Amino acid sequence: MNYFQVLSFIFGAVLILTRPAMHLFPQKWNDFELNTAYTEEQPKWVWYVAGVGLLLVGFTWYKHFTTNIPYSLVMSIFLSLTIVKTSQVLFNYQQFRSFVIRVLTQDRKTLAAINVSVMVLGLVVVSMGVFLY
Repeated sequence: MNYFQVLSFIFGAVLILTRPAMHLFPQKWNDFELNTAYTEEQPKWVWYVAGVGLLLVGFTWYKHFTTNIPYSLVMSIFLSLTIVKTSQVLFNYQQFRSFVIRVLTQDRKTLAAINVSVMVLGLVVVSMGVFLY
């Protein structure tokens, strides 16, 4: 099993498995998101997680350029797109938190659309691990 296959399985599983939890336990999930993960003041952990995320993206690009794995570019680009969310959490925290509050407490249709999209994306990523890598 190569790096990109493992990355596909782990990343895909996270994308898929977190979505049902949001709908099966909506109040507990909301409490976690609003009172633990995204508190009123930006928690310090977001900077650490962002740093680890950037290291992971960098290492993934390193693996892309130093190994001969077909289609590794796809996973490298896909993983790099997580930097968009990371930058919003880091540099536009209050705006991001307002969005999270609105989606979790008022706009459940948007939440459902996001979750369906993320689950489909997770299935695509897992399929990449099975069929591409």
